[in-house]
Amino acid sequence: MVETGPDNRGQLLLVGAVVIAVSLLGLALVLNSTIYTQNTNPGATIEEMREVNQQLEVVRTDVTRIGERLTQRDGYVDIHELNATLAFYAEKKAEQIVNRRPAYLTVEFNESASDSERAALRQAEHSPIVSKTNDRNWTLVTDTEFNDSTPFEVTVEPQSTSRSTTFVVEGDDGDRWRLSITEDPSDVVEVDVTYANGTTDSTSVSGSSARVNVTGGTVNGTQRFAFAPGVDAPYDLRVENGHRAIGTYIIGVDESSNVETGNFHTEPRDGQPYVSQEVTTAVIQFQYVSDEMSAESRIRVQLGESDE
Repeated sequence: MVETGPDNRGQLLLVGAVVIAVSLLGLALVLNSTIYTQNTNPGATIEEMREVNQQLEVVRTDVTRIGERLTQRDGYVDIHELNATLAFYAEKKAEQIVNRRPAYLTVEFNESASDSERAALRQAEHSPIVSKTNDRNWTLVTDTEFNDSTPFEVTVEPQSTSRSTTFVVEGDDGDRWRLSITEDPSDVVEVDVTYANGTTDSTSVSGSSARVNVTGGTVNGTQRFAFAPGVDAPYDLRVENGHRAIGTYIIGVDESSNVETGNFHTEPRDGQPYVSQEVTTAVIQFQYVSDEMSAESRIRVQLGESDE
C-alpha cells in the first residue's frame, strides 16, 4: 500500500481545484450581466475579456452620444431615426473590429425591450395636410392629452385666398376651439382662432408660409393666441380641408392608443403622415465572437430625462 502524505494530498487538492476551475471557465462565466464562453485556453481568454469590456464601454458611450444627437426637446428620440442610425453604426463598428483583430462584433437595437412613453405624429414631407388615404377631412387623435414637451407645431403654406385649412380641437365637454389658416392676400398668411365662447383672434404675417405652435399659441415665434381656454381635456383633434394647405407638422400625445392609426402610416418609409413611438431608454444587444471566446451582454442607455 502506498501512503499519501500531507504534501501529496495538498498537491492533489491543488490540481483538482485547477481542473475544476478550468472546466467551469470552459463552459461559461458571467460577470456584470455579460456572459463569456471560453473556446480555448484561459490565458488568451483573459486578454479577450479585457477587449470585450473595453468595447462594451465604447458602445455604451457611442449610443449615448447618438441619443444626444437625435434627441427631441426633452430627451426623447424617434424610434425610426434611432433604429436607422444604430443599424448604420453597427455595420461600421463590425468593420472596425474585424479590421483590427480576428473577431466580429454585433450591435442590435432591441425595440421590444426598450422603453417608450408616448407617441409622435409627424409629417416630415412638405405636402398637403391630408390623411394616409388622402382624406381632406380627417381625425388625428381622439380622447387624448397633448404632450407639453412636444407641442403641436405646424409649418404651413396656405393654397387658397378664400378657403382655409382648419384644425378643430373638441374637448371632453363638447366645446370646440378652431384655428384656420388662409392666404390673404397673396404673400400674406392669415391665422384666425375662434374660441369656445365665440370670440376670435386674428394674426397676419408676411410671406408665403407661417410656423404655428398650435398648443403654444405662437405664430413665427411670437405669442398671438391662447390654446383652447375653457375646453376640457382630453381632446379630439381633426383637420378640415387639409388639401388647401401644404405643410409639415409634429405633435406628441400621451396615449398612443388614442391615435387614429388608420389615418397614419406606421413608418416614414411607408409614406406620410406617420406615427411612431418616442424612446426614453434604449436596450442594445451586444455580442463579441473570436477564436478564443464569445460574449453576450445587454446594454441599457437612458435617453430621456431621469425621474430622479
